[in-house]
Amino acid sequence: MSRLRSFKAVIAGIMAGTVSLSAALTMPAATLALTPDANGFYYHDTFENGTDDWEGRGGASVSTGGTAFAGSKALTVTDRGSSWHGTQKALDADSFKAGEEYSFSVAVSGSGNMMLSLQYTDASGKTIYDHIADGESSGDYVKLSNQAYNLPEGSGYILYVETESGTGDFSIDEVIVAKAGVQTDVKPVDVIRGDFDSDGDITVFDLIEARKALISYMSGSTAGISMGIADVDGDGSFAVNDLVLLSKFVLGQTKEFPKIVTTTTTTTAPPVTTTTVAVDYMASIRDKITVNVPSSVLKNAEGTVEHITYFSKKANRNKGANVWLPPGYDKSKKYPVFYVNHGYGGDESSMMNGMGVREIATNLIKSGEAEPMIIVFTNQYTDPQHEKQTGNGQADVPGYDNFVEDLPDSLMPYIESHYPVKTGRENTAIAGFSMGGRESLYIGMKCCDKIGYIGGGAPAPGIFPTKDQFMTHPGVMSKDEIRIDPPYSPYLLMIAGGTSDNMVNDFPKQYSDLFTQHGTENIYISVPGGGHDSSTVIPLMYNFIRFIFKAV
Repeated sequence: MSRLRSFKAVIAGIMAGTVSLSAALTMPAATLALTPDANGFYYHDTFENGTDDWEGRGGASVSTGGTAFAGSKALTVTDRGSSWHGTQKALDADSFKAGEEYSFSVAVSGSGNMMLSLQYTDASGKTIYDHIADGESSGDYVKLSNQAYNLPEGSGYILYVETESGTGDFSIDEVIVAKAGVQTDVKPVDVIRGDFDSDGDITVFDLIEARKALISYMSGSTAGISMGIADVDGDGSFAVNDLVLLSKFVLGQTKEFPKIVTTTTTTTAPPVTTTTVAVDYMASIRDKITVNVPSSVLKNAEGTVEHITYFSKKANRNKGANVWLPPGYDKSKKYPVFYVNHGYGGDESSMMNGMGVREIATNLIKSGEAEPMIIVFTNQYTDPQHEKQTGNGQADVPGYDNFVEDLPDSLMPYIESHYPVKTGRENTAIAGFSMGGRESLYIGMKCCDKIGYIGGGAPAPGIFPTKDQFMTHPGVMSKDEIRIDPPYSPYLLMIAGGTSDNMVNDFPKQYSDLFTQHGTENIYISVPGGGHDSSTVIPLMYNFIRFIFKAV
């Protein structure tokens, strides 16, 4: 928080009678905290005079205007490339304390499940994401509210609004952060069909605004468009006929709009969900899984390899990766993308040779058994303090876990902006070996809205708290969290473990069993005689590459 904003907060406290003048004069400028106003509000962002310090999150852009929930303006979020792209605001560090309860509220207009969330850094330095409140919107404003949210232990709190899925525009208004239990109700704008300028009357000015809104709506932008206002003819949609009817009303050719008749349609056909697709697809390929990899697919890797350098926001430095372009690569076409993660101590070159990845991909693509794809060989280690691993396994583990942020925040956007890749979870896969297998499973769970195909070859322990012959693992998730719930059920979740792997022992099977116990369909490959090496990884990669990008 800037000193100017701190000063304004103190002035507001003085005016409200909650801060004495003598106390204000003795406060150091750099440590002045926000003081709740007479209503108990720390923040009340209405966007009537600007963005109120809200900014774009991810690749999103923000602007003021549109249809407001209250007042005359809202904050509109556009240019979203992913569901987590939205808008955010940092909470003042001097005012919000871990372990204390606060009231959060925001009005959101969009499409689908809208989510008010919190990002923060825990004591170990890991970035954590938590959801405060959510609600469904179909173009009208919905109130997301939690009047007693306990601020978790950590620092660097960032409040943000995102969607559970989709990349459509949305608007927010009347953001209130207050003392716990404080009522944050703000009366919404009265919704009158056809009243596009929200002035309570229907005139030619509404017709002008309606034309602008329809052009925006037909181009795919739904932000700020309330169907309660736009659906003039009451047929459940916003189209040219609504403008015709509105024009007739303004010209006096009709005196009223059609009455809205609500009907209920019953159908016995269940909707096709991601979960249904995932379960059916994995069931359809189970009998095709084999540990006997043909020797012919392990010969003569083709394609082109390009080494790239990208800036990692999490590491605050440049990192490298290798990008494999398939035989017959055509930059005018688009390809699904497969991210491959190395084991502990490796880098972007470790999985390039000896693990059969390029060879298997080459031969299966050429034979038509696999989809042509771009493969990105990653360098997982992401530590702001160390460019390379220290060699101390326990100390290095957080650097690997940080890849859960580096991948979606930095590497994926780079690949998507520099190569012709298809986006969306149905076109994105991740798999790896050992520590890379562990991180692939972890990332697959945490980024399930972005990645639909997940594989782990001899995955290392440590996602959940446990102990092995090397160290005690604090874990990054509980056993109960080893799951991927609808609507983000994986199209393919495949884990391989070798019966002679004395490095990770039975942890691969433990992961598989936990997924199964929690209702997450998966395929486990037990490799007879497989060790902690290519003998286990190659069967995983052969089966995985054959079946990714084919579920939908």
